[in-house]
This record gives sequence, structure tokens and C-alpha cells, in this order.
Amino acid sequence: MPTRVRVLVRDDLPAVAALLARATQQPAQELQGYFREMLFDNPWRGLELPSWVAEEDGRLVGFQAVVPRPMRFRGRDIRVAVGCQFLVEPGAPGLTALRLAQAFLAGPQDLTLIDGASDQVQRISAALGGTAPLAYNLHWTRLLRPLRALVSRLGARGLLPQALARAAQPLCAAPDALFARLRPNRFARADGALAESALEPAAMLEVLPEVASGHALQPVYDAGSLAWLLEQAARKRRHGTLRARAVHNGEGRLAGWYLYYLRPGGVGEVLQLAAREGCFEGVLQRALADAWRQGAAALRGRLEPRQLAPLSERHCWLRREGTWTLVHARDPELLAAVGRGDAFLSRLEGEWWMRFLGEGQPA
Repeated sequence: MPTRVRVLVRDDLPAVAALLARATQQPAQELQGYFREMLFDNPWRGLELPSWVAEEDGRLVGFQAVVPRPMRFRGRDIRVAVGCQFLVEPGAPGLTALRLAQAFLAGPQDLTLIDGASDQVQRISAALGGTAPLAYNLHWTRLLRPLRALVSRLGARGLLPQALARAAQPLCAAPDALFARLRPNRFARADGALAESALEPAAMLEVLPEVASGHALQPVYDAGSLAWLLEQAARKRRHGTLRARAVHNGEGRLAGWYLYYLRPGGVGEVLQLAAREGCFEGVLQRALADAWRQGAAALRGRLEPRQLAPLSERHCWLRREGTWTLVHARDPELLAAVGRGDAFLSRLEGEWWMRFLGEGQPA
């Protein structure tokens, strides 16, 4: 019997969870709850962009999970399908992955976005007409504690025994503290012109139109969907602890905000850095200083093209690494806008943060 590709329904969740549990060694019950929340209880479920499963002889052998997201392109509302999990069981027929991808891309969405894609998914996407825009496939990194970051990286790659890496950490403290006080850094320096507070969804909504203005493609949120998104992001603790802070100018006006996952002693991963016009450099510096105070060795994020100049001035380096950001669209104007970086697409709008499953403690 040939492989059958069809729409995911709620009754498939136990089988989907079991398939992913076999591949990742995660508890199936936890995964089942995750898929129910992300795929069936998300605020955008009514956009009629389903997830997909593949069956072989009545047994589920693959799935493509999809979260719909509303966005706006040059003033008109569009539907975006965000792929948030893709898995095919080893030993499944060779065309299963291709058929799942074809079903996904053939949906009614105006834009398909995947920003946690493996090399295999990137190759499948390219074969089906997808692109990997350079503007959203570069990552920036700013060292905060360079010696500690180096030791941690060597340990993570197996180039330094873990016991030796742990023993070396205290020796990094003094030179890293000196690094933080040099002129390009000065992470401990207070900036009296700016203040911080807890980030509230209502405050983000109020200034988001100004923050995203000038971009051809922009996300669309309301109070409920943004609150749900931030709550879910905070629960994905395998990245670390979510730091969500608002930055205010001297008059108390919201200048912008930063969201990043903190790993003390490791690399903090940025979800979103956003600022009003002329305020980004101050917001960036506050994010770097906060990550340094919280004990991070470095801060890392995906490039948003309009932030390139201030990131460079703050001594961040760029490279293409890790997972891929992929897009697919039938409208050439929409595809061209994303290709030239004319889109407000942070990690918060994509799948990167949500594809690591569960709400367990940091790894």
C-alpha cells in the first residue's frame, strides 16, 4: 500500500508523540501535551493551515507540524505557515519526506517560513522551489566573557575534557572581568539616560507599529496572541531562562525591548531585539549589559538586516551557522522582499524557539 499523506487530527497526537519520543528520548506524554498546545490550542488555529502526517500500511511514519501566523505585506493581510517540527521515521519509504514537504508547501498560505531547518530539510526545500535568504541566515555573536566562552565551546565540542573545562572556569574570572571594563565593552557602566522594567505585552503592542514601520512584511498580534506567545516562549526552558525587559528613555517612554534566553556561563540566545527609530544602539547595549550581569559568556542572535550597522559597531561578529531559515512563496514580490531583508522577522516569529520540546529545565 503506498504512503498516504493527510491532515493531522487530534486523534493522531498519541502516535505523533510516540514517533518523536523514539527519536528524541523525550517522554511521550509530555510531547503529546506539547503538540496539543502548539498545534490545536494556539490563538491562530482558525487560519485553516493544517499540520500533516504520513502513513504506511496504516501506521504513522512521519509528520510536518505547522503553526499558522497572520502577517501583513504592504498593508494587506496574508497567511503565513510556520513549520515547527518535521520528522520521518528511519526506514520509511524514500519519498515520504518529499511528499510531506509537497503537501505542506501546496497549502493555501501566502508564505511558508521555517527557521530551524536541518541540512536535509534545506535540500528538500530547495528542490521544491524554496529559498534560504542570506539576510536571515546570518547570526551575530558578542563575546561578554571571552575566555569562559572559549573554554565552554572547547568542552562542548569534546576538544577539552569536561572535568578540565569545569576546573578552568575560575581561572577565567579575572581576565574576563578586565575585558568587561575595556572601552569597547564597559558592561558594568550605568546609562543614566535609560531605565528598565518587566516587559508587558500591552506595551509591546502599543509601539510595535512604529518599531516595524518601514518593513514591507510585518507580524500581526493582538493582546491575547502576544501574551500566549510570550508565555509559551518562557516555558521552553531548554534554551535557558527567558529574560524579557522593556527599555525606557529618560522621559519614561518605551524605547524598545529585548528578549533572550539566559544560560549563566554559556551563550544567551536572543529571541527579539526591537527599538523605536534611533534607539536600537541603546537597547542593544542594555541587553549586552544585562546578559553580562546575569553571568552569560556571550550573547547570540539571528541577524535582522537593519540592525547590521549598530551590531558591527558593538563588535559583534557574523557567520552562517546552525539551522537554516527557509522561505517559500508564490508571489515573487513577497519572496523578493524577504530576500532583500525587507521584513520584520525575528526568531519570535518563527519556529526556532518552539521546536525544542517540553518545558523541562535547561540542558
